[in-house]
Amino acid sequence: MEKLIILRMFFCFPLVGLLLPDAGILLSNFPGKIPVAHMVIEVTLLLCISLCTAAIAYGKKRNQAPANEASFS
Repeated sequence: MEKLIILRMFFCFPLVGLLLPDAGILLSNFPGKIPVAHMVIEVTLLLCISLCTAAIAYGKKRNQAPANEASFS
């Protein structure tokens, strides 16, 4: 579980590093084009982050289920 959390954290660093300049391009008075490579990388990083988040949530839910059943017995 810790490895997934660390992996998700390291996926966020390059995502923020790409989003900041792209947001600057969109917010500036001189609109430029965001490179297609940036878009592909950003979408891929978002998918990886969401997969890690789903795996973490599933792991936590699975670990809590037996504990809750035992407390009701």
